[in-house]
Amino acid sequence: MFKPTRHLIAAAIMATVTVVAVVLARCLPDFWYSFYSDFSRGAMQVLGVVFGWISFPVWEILLVLLVIAVVCGLLYAIKNGKGRGFLCALLELAVLLITLFVGLWGLNGFAPTIGEQTGLEVKDYTVEQLQEAASWYADEASFYSVAVKRDEDGNVVLPEFSELSDAGVAAYERLAEENDRFKLPVRQVKPLLVSEAFAHMGSTGVFMCLTGEAGVSTETFGLTQPFTICHELGHSLAVAREDEANYLGFLACQASDTPLFRYSGYYNAFVYCYEALYDKSPAAARKVREHCSDELLRDIDLHVEYDQQYEGEVQTIAQAVNNAYIKTFDEAGVRSYGLVVDYLVADYLKMAD
Repeated sequence: MFKPTRHLIAAAIMATVTVVAVVLARCLPDFWYSFYSDFSRGAMQVLGVVFGWISFPVWEILLVLLVIAVVCGLLYAIKNGKGRGFLCALLELAVLLITLFVGLWGLNGFAPTIGEQTGLEVKDYTVEQLQEAASWYADEASFYSVAVKRDEDGNVVLPEFSELSDAGVAAYERLAEENDRFKLPVRQVKPLLVSEAFAHMGSTGVFMCLTGEAGVSTETFGLTQPFTICHELGHSLAVAREDEANYLGFLACQASDTPLFRYSGYYNAFVYCYEALYDKSPAAARKVREHCSDELLRDIDLHVEYDQQYEGEVQTIAQAVNNAYIKTFDEAGVRSYGLVVDYLVADYLKMAD
C-alpha cells in the first residue's frame, strides 16, 4: 500500500515542475502571463461550476475528511510497521496539493499588477495628497453613512448573507461593463462554516483556489462584510496579491448600486488612508476627522471594539503564519494589505485631475 520509493520519486517530480513554473513566471513574465492568468481564471470558472451549486464551502468538509484520513492512515501504518511508507505517501500528497495550488492560481502572485493591467499609474505622493485623498474618502463615507439602513440603536442593518453575495456579484457585473478584465469566473460567496475560528485567527475570509470557492466569515464586523465579499471575489479574477484584491473590492463596492456596498467600500478606503496618514502626520489626520459624520465615527469605534474581543495568542500565531504565506509571493508580507493605499491615492488623483 505504501511504497516509499515510488512516493518520493513522484514528490520529487512534482516539486521540480513547481520550481520550474515559478522560475519561468519570474524570469519570463511577458511570455508566461500571456496565457497563465487566462488559464487560471478559466480553471476557477470550471471549479466554480463544479462546486458552486453547494451552499457551503466544500473545502472545509474535505479538510476535515483529510485530517481524519491522515490520522486513521497513520494508526494503520504504525500498527502494521509501515510508518516510513506512510510518511512518504503523506509527503507526496502535500507536494501534490502545493503543486495544484501554485499551478492553478498561486503564480498570479508574480503577475503584472492591476495598475499595469488597467492603466492606473501608481506613483509617489506627498503627505498633502494623501490628506486630500483621505478627506475625499471621508466625505464619501460620511455621505453613505446616513444613507444606509440602521436599527433603533444606530447599528447598520445587514440583509441575509445570500443577498450580500448576490449584491457582490452584481457589483462586479457593473464593473465588467467597463472592463472585461473584471468579469467574474466565480458567481457566489459562501459563509464559512467555522467563522468563529476564523475570527479568532484575525481572518475575515478566504479564497480556496483548489475548489474555486470564495468564503467570508459571518463573524466579520457587519459593515465590512460587503467589502470583504468583494475582496474575496476579486481573488477569483486571478489576483493573488492582497493589496490588489483590496483595491478590487473597493472598485466593486464603488460600482455597486447598493448604498450598503458603497458605504462599506468608502468606509474601508477611508480607514486605510486615514491610518496611513496618521503614521505620517497625526496632525493632518486629526484635521481629516473633521470631514467625518457622527455615524461614521461611531461605526469606527464599534469596529475597533468588535475586533478587540477576538485579539489573543491564537490571532498572533495565525497572523505570523499568514505573513509567512504572503511573503512566499510578495516580499512585503502582511504589509501588502497596507499597500492598497497607493492604489486608492492614485485612483483619487486620477479622478481629481
